[in-house]
Parts: sequence; structure tokens; C-alpha cells
Amino acid sequence: MKIALDQTSEIAVRAVRLLLGEPTLNRLGIVRRDVKDSDPRLVRIDRVAEFDAVVTDDPESAILAEAVAAGIPCVLWADEDVLAVETGAVPVLAGANLVTGIGRSLAERETGVAGPSAEVRFSWTEPGKPLRSGEPVTFPDPVGARWGARRRMTNRRLEVAAPAPDEWAGVVVQTTTDAVTHTLGIADLATHLEAIALASGAVTAAAGLVPSGTHHPEEFADDYLLAALRIGLDIASFTSTT
Repeated sequence: MKIALDQTSEIAVRAVRLLLGEPTLNRLGIVRRDVKDSDPRLVRIDRVAEFDAVVTDDPESAILAEAVAAGIPCVLWADEDVLAVETGAVPVLAGANLVTGIGRSLAERETGVAGPSAEVRFSWTEPGKPLRSGEPVTFPDPVGARWGARRRMTNRRLEVAAPAPDEWAGVVVQTTTDAVTHTLGIADLATHLEAIALASGAVTAAAGLVPSGTHHPEEFADDYLLAALRIGLDIASFTSTT
């Protein structure tokens, strides 16, 4: 697998280190930046031709137009509503980030396992001043207990965003049936989790799993999460009877 990465932030810098641990990686091209690492798979590139996927943490990256013109799958950390180019039928995996990528993929998978009658609660952190009231959410340490605000609510699903002021981030997905409550939790450095999310999207797209058009990681939840676990995602799990 050959991946081209256009890096503009610490997220993509960390994604480079994570991708170098991927056993199926043959080449990792860094777009228009010098490379000092001695790993022979890591090289500077000025063109993205012949790569299996182009990955960027910058929605306004000039390299996207080149990738689209060449028909190369694109992976975006941001959601597609901030894209600066028209992608047409080129495969695009948008939202390869902690919430849209890892969080919603976990929620999608757990909902499928628990069944249509289960109640689902999907919570995540976001930068901001902590709330003093609202929806209680308990993330794994070091994030811990937080108050959150409801973002979306349907008949059997509640989504909650919990502001957190520091460098840590987390996601919690909880499913409840008549028999059990099952909880999955993630907490780590925000940049590390975002890098895992971006790198997992890169592997998913480079493997040829994303069809034409714009898609999101939750559509390929199993493959995306398997890539994330292989790259280094840690998930805490707890089950209790109801």
C-alpha cells in the first residue's frame, strides 16, 4: 500500500509515525516537505501519481485538486462541507477524525450488535469550558466525569458533547437492552486520538474499500475500527446487567 500524506498540523505528523507501524505499508510520501527519517519507506514527493490514497489534515490543501484530477482516493480529517474542491465521483473518505470517524463508527457497530430495540448513548469531548450541569458522562481516565450538552436526540439514541479544557479527549458509547448495559470508552491525548483516526482512514482508503463519491468512516465501521485497533487505539469495555 502506498499513501501520500499532506501534513499541516501535529495531527498529521503523529499520523506519519503511526502509519510507519502498519505492516501493509510499502511507501509513505510526504507532500513537498523534506524527510529526515531513515525509514526507506518514508520519502518526499512533489506529485501524488501512482499512490493508493492521498491524505490531508488541511481541507484547503492544494494537493486535493491534483489527487481528484488523477482519480486517487482522498482522505480528509475534516468533514466534506469545508472542501475547497469539487471531488465528483472520486472516492473520498471525509471526517476521519475522533468524533465523526472513531466515535460514530463505534456507535454504528455497537448499535448493530445490540439490536434495533437497544437505547444508544453516544458522548464525546470537545474543546471548551467545562459545564456545571447537564447530561452526566463518565469517560475513562484521565478525562473522567464531565457534564455534557445534548446535541441530538431520537427515539432510542442520545448524543452528548462534553466540553473539556485540556489536552485530553474521549468518546463513550453505551447501549442498553432489557438484559444488559454495555459501555465502550476511549480517552487519551486529543492529538494522538485524532492521528489514529486519520491514519485509520488512510489505511481504509488505500486498501480500496471506499467506492466512488463521498463517504464517512461509519459506513465501513468494522474495517475502519480494525485498522484503528491495529494502529494503536485502546478501548475500555464494561458490561452490567439491567
